[in-house]
Amino acid sequence: MYVESVVPRPRGTLRRVCGVVLGIFALICCLLGRPVSFVVKTVHLTLCGLALGVTLLTVCLVAEEWCFHLPQRYGGSVCRMLRVCVCHRAQVGVSALALLFMLRAEPLSGDDLLNVLISASCFLLLKTTAVLVPSPVEMSEVCEAGKMNVSHGLAWSFYLGYLKLVLPVEKLKELNGAVLKGAGPTRLHILLPLNAAVSSRPEVDDPNVRFHAHLPPLEVDRAGVRGRVFKNSLYKVMDAQGKPHFCVLEYATPLLTLHQMSHESSAGFGEAQRRHQVLLFYRTLRDILESSLQCRNLYRLILLDDQRTHEPHYLSTEIVRHLQQQQKEEVCLAPTLDLALGAAGPMSSMPSLQISNTPRPLRCEPEENSEL
Repeated sequence: MYVESVVPRPRGTLRRVCGVVLGIFALICCLLGRPVSFVVKTVHLTLCGLALGVTLLTVCLVAEEWCFHLPQRYGGSVCRMLRVCVCHRAQVGVSALALLFMLRAEPLSGDDLLNVLISASCFLLLKTTAVLVPSPVEMSEVCEAGKMNVSHGLAWSFYLGYLKLVLPVEKLKELNGAVLKGAGPTRLHILLPLNAAVSSRPEVDDPNVRFHAHLPPLEVDRAGVRGRVFKNSLYKVMDAQGKPHFCVLEYATPLLTLHQMSHESSAGFGEAQRRHQVLLFYRTLRDILESSLQCRNLYRLILLDDQRTHEPHYLSTEIVRHLQQQQKEEVCLAPTLDLALGAAGPMSSMPSLQISNTPRPLRCEPEENSEL
């Protein structure tokens, strides 16, 4: 499927495995055939140089934080500052290994101490001059693992500040038949163009997508605003045969923020980063909604290929394809719901649906799209 081919997956541990294998292989090749005493001494000097280099780097970090950032960043707490500056795993690990070899090896001579100081100085210079820095891939992994991307915050804001309020209400509107009576199932279809180009009106991008009606507004007291209004719109989407399909439709508004950021020089946000953040936004929002019991089966995320936006009816084609797939999923879901509702027994006047504590999406397997 197109989505699976463009949405990045979380990074695994292959690079670490390769690093360990290549490192051990290189050590074996360099030290193979050497006397044991030479191997022990060489490893000892290397570890001592690394331990001293890491220690000197920590001193530099502590000096910066102590002199200029202690009150503002750490509230005057020296312990908090040290926890941030000291890399415990690297410091303790390298120092312990160096101490272990120091106890086993012969005392270091003057030349050996000089080699240790040179190694530590080179390490310190490479780190402080930004020569020895994490690669963009490593920085991306750190940001994704620590959930520090712009897209992560936007996805959670979109869910907690909007979707979590609106989606359960959409289900009530379906049950009451308000506006949508006879217009098909009620799900909020969220459009996510990869280029983050969000139009004010979908009919501008595709004339086959036409506004049909407003849904009843939702008023919520929010963050000091009394009666904040949330509104959704119902659209009529024409397929290739001219048959109308109705759905609740809107663009993901946080993508407009990403698009505007990419045009602000002060944001430091280019088009390449924007596309990557859109994909991460899609993945994060999908994971959030799939784990939300309140929003399950009340939404549909539609990722739009920016390479096909020039096609006059690409938007309507994608929406209709998702609507048709949604109908097939509901057909597959119906027998499951019938069995669950029937489990209440003839003595119960109101059927009840038992929900497992472990959330799992009640959906059929998606179909392959041969056109993509």
